[in-house]
Amino acid sequence: MATYTYGECIEQSYRVNWKIKDVMGSLDFDLDRPWLPVALSGGSSIFCLSPEEKLKLTQVEMGAYAHLFAFVETFIAPLMADLALDSQGVNGAAFEALANFASEEVKHIHLFREVVRRVDIKLGFPLDLVAGQTEVAQAVLSKNKGAVLLLTSAIEWFTQHHYLRSMSQSDELDPLTREIFRCHWLEEAQHARLDHLETLRLFKDMTADERQEAIEDLIWLLVAVDGLLEQQAVLDVENLSKHLGRVFTGVERKEILEGLLQAKRQCFIESGITHPNFLELFLSVTTSAQQARVQGAVALLLQKRPFH
Repeated sequence: MATYTYGECIEQSYRVNWKIKDVMGSLDFDLDRPWLPVALSGGSSIFCLSPEEKLKLTQVEMGAYAHLFAFVETFIAPLMADLALDSQGVNGAAFEALANFASEEVKHIHLFREVVRRVDIKLGFPLDLVAGQTEVAQAVLSKNKGAVLLLTSAIEWFTQHHYLRSMSQSDELDPLTREIFRCHWLEEAQHARLDHLETLRLFKDMTADERQEAIEDLIWLLVAVDGLLEQQAVLDVENLSKHLGRVFTGVERKEILEGLLQAKRQCFIESGITHPNFLELFLSVTTSAQQARVQGAVALLLQKRPFH
């Protein structure tokens, strides 16, 4: 089992801290470069698009990716603020680390909103993006806190996966993209460790019934995330049509939608719940029956066809 400490996390956070103006200030998106790796944009499984159109797909998907990140961080920030209050007067290092975590998540929300604004300007039109951030955050935070922490852990770990596996060594990728995700990765590395610590702390004092509730709520949350991904995939087909300046046939639309949804599910669900560090945590706080329950539900989710 990995061993992390609150003190080490806060010290590292202070060392890597950055400001939005330093990330976005000196660079601009280059329309001749991809803005996301093909694996994250879905282009590899869409054959009706030309190479030039797949390049433009990455540009649309950068806006969607940034928006979805701001979306999920809308519930992570208040969750961490609440957990920080739990530690106030009990564990000074935990309080400081978690309060800083919440503050950095608010910064990330503003970073990704600025990314979306910059994408809209560069593309020349506002992207259609899924709405309801506040309502979704309220719904998520109404669920068992252990479930929300597990979902957050999967999210924190897949940010590590996306940068290290797909972006850090890519010479063709847009330099601004690499800088955005490098900076995000630097701070999320501490967030993933803090989420690990808080999940262990919370589950340690749970009853068996509370743990089972957490598992059922985790499945509910994953289904809800998938619903958001599906909504955004539908909007992205229209965004891409507008960016390319052409109308898709029914067959093309179906292929593009399925490719986008598959990529989004791999990006926002599968790459998190299969991350070795998430699995280590998940296996340590669940029974074999609970693990099978979640694995079965996720397998069905990833196979579900889009409703459009």
